[in-house]
Amino acid sequence: MSASVIAQRTGRQLVVIWRPDHHCEARLSDLLAYSGPVIEDDAADAIRAVCTRVYNYMEIEADAAFQAPILPDPQPVAGDVYVRSAYSLKSPYHDNRAEDRFLRALRPSAAVLDLARSVTHPSDVAVHIRMATGPGFDHLSYESPDNWPSERHDELTEWRGKSDIARFVKRLDALIAAGEVNTIFAATDLDASYAALIDRYGDRIRYLKRAQFDRSSAQIQAGLADMMLLASAPLFLASTWSSFSDIAERLASPMRRVERSGLDF
Repeated sequence: MSASVIAQRTGRQLVVIWRPDHHCEARLSDLLAYSGPVIEDDAADAIRAVCTRVYNYMEIEADAAFQAPILPDPQPVAGDVYVRSAYSLKSPYHDNRAEDRFLRALRPSAAVLDLARSVTHPSDVAVHIRMATGPGFDHLSYESPDNWPSERHDELTEWRGKSDIARFVKRLDALIAAGEVNTIFAATDLDASYAALIDRYGDRIRYLKRAQFDRSSAQIQAGLADMMLLASAPLFLASTWSSFSDIAERLASPMRRVERSGLDF
């Protein structure tokens, strides 16, 4: 999103470099009906080598400069600019509203749309429960502490603890008792969390059924469908410090009510 705005405001063409790996096995076309240029192979390395400016926000890599301003000077820069990041970009060209317009204009793939349509929506409330980080999950390549500086991984683990399912259950119980909520859409990263929610709330719960929790293409497609369904409810109980919750919030109407784990409940 942020790269698209920077490109537009500096008269450049956005080229997406999308290389499936153990963090995300899906191709961009598995997720989006995207018509812009996309590079998915080793040609990206050759392009990076000849770019005029290279920025790397990936903190654990040797040449990284996390949150370095992108094109900070007003003078035009000749040549191509390469940005490697898993985060929003910092730049004088940053504009949240323009980024949100780009995000909401993206069209999901047919497979993702079919998944989203398979669940009745909107529900009265949507909940995203992000718990699977920390000692019990460090063996997974995409949850390994090696993916972050130690202090950032500690921070993530702390916030995952504040997104424990018990917090969400307490808040949902209060909403149901107050007559504010009847139907609940749930997206979570643990099969046990789905089981606990279904056991407690029965037919109130709506969710996208999945047989496994990994980073396969099928699961990433289900994740995007989950995000769309989270965005459709008028009330969203989000997991704080989760980029998944953050994007689901930005996909929704700006007037949508949002409460965050560890902060609001």
